[in-house]
Amino acid sequence: MKLFYTIVAAFVLATSMPGFAQEEQQYQHFKPEPSDNLHQAIMNLNKYNAELQKIIEGDMPPKDMAKVHELTYTLEVALARLSKELDVAANSLEEVHLGSEAMNKQRVEGFGKSYLETLNHVLGKHNQHHNGNHKEHMKHNEHSGHSNH
Repeated sequence: MKLFYTIVAAFVLATSMPGFAQEEQQYQHFKPEPSDNLHQAIMNLNKYNAELQKIIEGDMPPKDMAKVHELTYTLEVALARLSKELDVAANSLEEVHLGSEAMNKQRVEGFGKSYLETLNHVLGKHNQHHNGNHKEHMKHNEHSGHSNH
């Protein structure tokens, strides 16, 4: 009787493997681009968000869906790095807050510099946009019905 169950189990396993192999091919895993630091994470987010934007504005045939699947690996890693960096920045800002309450200039200066360095890097591109084209941006939003931040 054991032999019978072994044969049945082997048969079930053998007949289910081709479907499993097809599924695995359809949902392949990809190696993400590294985001070892904030700069890399922001670069990856800019690059792969642009690719995602282009794809979702199109018809999204199966090859595009496969590309979306692939690029989400890198976006997830980049977002995790950004989240980690923003957590550190939030902690630094809390130290600035506590330092200001204690009138501790060194604490405010040290943690303030750390906080600002991170946030300036994160917001750098956004700040450049607003510093250079803010009036033009506001005029565009008035005509298109968008709010002004």
